[in-house]
Amino acid sequence: MLLAVLHRDDRREGYYRYRGTAKPDKTAVRAEKTRKLLRDNKQRISFNATSMRALSVRLNQQIAQALCDGLKVTRLAEAAELSRWAVRTVGLSADDMVPSGLPAEQRLAEIRQLKSELAELEESKTSLEDHRLNLLAGARRPGVLDDYELAALSGLQRETIRKITWGVQPESGAIPA
Repeated sequence: MLLAVLHRDDRREGYYRYRGTAKPDKTAVRAEKTRKLLRDNKQRISFNATSMRALSVRLNQQIAQALCDGLKVTRLAEAAELSRWAVRTVGLSADDMVPSGLPAEQRLAEIRQLKSELAELEESKTSLEDHRLNLLAGARRPGVLDDYELAALSGLQRETIRKITWGVQPESGAIPA
């Protein structure tokens, strides 16, 4: 804060004039940070979901191609960490496959690789959803943002936000000061 004493010739006494800028309201700053964090989180979750869909499609195509190449359902189920029923269903859904001629071990390695990438994306999704829950609880409990604005920023319904944040204590530093 900077105060300056100014004297004028036409006045006998000095007066103070504030020359600084007012400090921003802490709740307004916190609300804006929360908005930005929730927008970023929503975008990351959306990107993650898109990546998971694309990877699931590739995995299903690889499984269907492996079935077309003559691999056994049990072996594919073990490699893909899926049930035999799920592998059969994927195989039945793809009817335009032609045998590729790739070795079975190479096809199984590709399926294992896709499955591990899918598992990493699942972990990332869980982490992002936990972070979103923490942000929502940190903004809702002290009343930084109302439920409707939180719903718009997070992509969840207002009732869902109320249910998932019920009783959740936000971690310290969920919303940086």
